[in-house]
Formats: sequence, C-alpha cells, structure tokens
Amino acid sequence: MVESSCPDSVTKLVTEYGLLDSAHIFKLRAEIDLWRQQWIRRKAETPYMTVPQSAADALVSCDEQCFPIVSALLTILLTLPSSTASAERSFSTLRRLKTWIRSRMGEDRLTALALLNIHRDIEIDTDSVIDMFAKTKKRLLDFVV
Repeated sequence: MVESSCPDSVTKLVTEYGLLDSAHIFKLRAEIDLWRQQWIRRKAETPYMTVPQSAADALVSCDEQCFPIVSALLTILLTLPSSTASAERSFSTLRRLKTWIRSRMGEDRLTALALLNIHRDIEIDTDSVIDMFAKTKKRLLDFVV
C-alpha cells in the first residue's frame, strides 16, 4: 500500500532544519507524490526495473527539471557524513602533523599536508606537481629538472 502524501518524517526534518518554508513544503509533498507515482508506473510497465536502493541511485535517476526540491534534498543527503569517523580521523591526523616543530606552519601548507596524509591511496604525478610549481612564480633562475 502506497501513502498518498509526503511522509511526516520528511516534513518534520525539512521544517526542523529550516531547509524550506511552508510554501515549499507544500511543493515538496507534491513532488514526492509525483516521484512515488512515477516509480509505481515504471515498475508496472517494466517489471524487471528496480527502484533506486540508495540516495546516490535516486539522485542519478531524478530529473532535476521535474523534481527540483527532491533533487536538492537528495544532494544535501549525499553530502552529509554517515558517521563521525572521517572527522575523527582528520583530527587525529592533524594532531600528528601539528607538532611543536611545525607550530609556525601556515594554514594552507598544513591543510595540504593533512590531505596528503588522509588520502594516501590517491596517486600523485610528481612531474605535473613540479611543472605546476615551476609555473607559479617568476624566479631569477629557471626551474628545470
């Protein structure tokens, strides 16, 4: 059995965080009803089609022109962290990096160092880094490797 209106939990969440005003909440309810009816119709037309199982799948299949509020809320949902582990990992990395030896390090350098430490799995092309560094300032001597 399919409900005909927006779930109260979605309305409460949107109201509590002040994401939408009362006029937009009415539009949100209408968009969610249309969204739900669209998936019921698609499922009836093609039985092998599956309904999106995650917010990422829902955002990919969401038409931003037809459902702008639903699309915006799905984007917000995807940007929220699912746990505090990543924030805790970042703080412990900063605690290791920001020692008394590096206490005068600038914010940009500290941020870059922390990102390098946190995302160790990303490969860095040293040649492109050297080229970018060589082009940043006018130097008295040419920087050639």
